[in-house]
Amino acid sequence: MSASKPIVYLLQAEDEFAAAQFIASMENKIGSEGIAALNVQRLDGKHIHLETLREQALAIPFFSGRRLIILDNPLALVDSESARAKLLALLEQVPPSTAVVLLEKGLLTDPKDYQKGKRHWLERWAEQHPERVYMRQFRLRRGVEMVQFILERAKQLGGDFSRAAAERLAEIVAEDSRRVDMEIRKLLDYVNYRRTVDISDVDQLCPYPENIENFALANALREGDGRKALKVLRQMLNEQDAILVFFSVVHQFRQIVLAKLALEEGETPSEAVQVLSHFRIPLYPARIALEQAQKFRLETLHRLYQRFLAIDISIKSGEIDAEVALETLVAALTLRPSSD
Repeated sequence: MSASKPIVYLLQAEDEFAAAQFIASMENKIGSEGIAALNVQRLDGKHIHLETLREQALAIPFFSGRRLIILDNPLALVDSESARAKLLALLEQVPPSTAVVLLEKGLLTDPKDYQKGKRHWLERWAEQHPERVYMRQFRLRRGVEMVQFILERAKQLGGDFSRAAAERLAEIVAEDSRRVDMEIRKLLDYVNYRRTVDISDVDQLCPYPENIENFALANALREGDGRKALKVLRQMLNEQDAILVFFSVVHQFRQIVLAKLALEEGETPSEAVQVLSHFRIPLYPARIALEQAQKFRLETLHRLYQRFLAIDISIKSGEIDAEVALETLVAALTLRPSSD
């Protein structure tokens, strides 16, 4: 292992999906699945003490050149000046045989303050140790940046998009990197990687968010009313292709997740509406999403998204028909109240 590699990676994840991809690439470099299992450790600053991080960071790698420690919410470990000093002292003691990733959600410094030269104390420390620390902000892609990402990502996956198609998709997904990756793969699958995805393909397969304002299915799922949920689902399937219905359901729950996160951050409902407007969610669906968000637990919404991901993979791999997958999902979610 080269001693010139960074030891501490300070990642600021406004775009959590992009940051997750970066970390996954680091994990892949550790070694085979078995070796990685021995040398990759994920911790959460909200649930550990500094001593736990010390033990993991100073441990010797097993049959690998390097260990990888991923620490979510590192600032949760720091509740005083003395705790800050201890954390920084530890980070300066980590040997080259370990890479410590500090993953903080969002940006440490407001962009306006950053432009004025202001820095969070952790950023200042990182800038003072360039030989040891790699620092990166994963900013949300907007406008032209998202268009360029779509064009480049399509080529990485072995396909091609026209610029008009990329611009239209960027309008639809706004800043949602996770969704845009799903949509790119879906569109490339649709053209079977044999031709360029054009704007008509995007219009046919990717529904606009402003057309998805019916939360009836979300209501039924939340209430655990399987009969009502299946009735709503079948009405939707009569009007749209099953793939489009699936993505519309995902979009509805994405709005609810964003609303829930805003409320969890202490925003008032009116402030949360403004937060959702930054994601191009119109006033009416934003208010409905906030209403729904107060009925769901955040953990429940996370579990729902895991189910959506599994369904997406199964549909794309041909393991299950989209309509059957949706009906199976509804049945599974309504066997018991989803707030459990």
